Amino acid sequence: MADLSTQNPCGLAQRVATALLRASGGTTACLQMPPLAGDSTNAGQLGLDAPGFLSLPLSPAVFRKARVSIQGAQLPKYELLISADAVAAQVTQLQLGSAQTLFFMASGVVVAGKLFLIEALSTSESQGAVYLYRLLLQEACGEWPM
Repeated sequence: MADLSTQNPCGLAQRVATALLRASGGTTACLQMPPLAGDSTNAGQLGLDAPGFLSLPLSPAVFRKARVSIQGAQLPKYELLISADAVAAQVTQLQLGSAQTLFFMASGVVVAGKLFLIEALSTSESQGAVYLYRLLLQEACGEWPM
């Protein structure tokens, strides 16, 4: 049966999600993006200069251990809940078509100085508008210089 009631999206779910993430001890996660422009110097063209990564802050976000059963020698998994408002601001700044493009371009996520790899992405929606992004992460080896 179809829902024929009038539903006008007003951004309430986005504001509530942002407030809840802040109230839940929201932190800042940094999305690590490859450099968008190539290095045109001679050393850069030869690969002698290591390319830097663009660090995009996403806040508010909540980082927690995922409830995934660990079997064998698997590394623990974590999840990162990010406000859709924070993601939309970065998508606009980089002039990308969608948030999925932003996350697919990312090399990883840094939270509290540790690098995590993105394994999966899911969204939560209300009235067709995304209000929350959920990233399933796995810890990468080593530390990330901040």
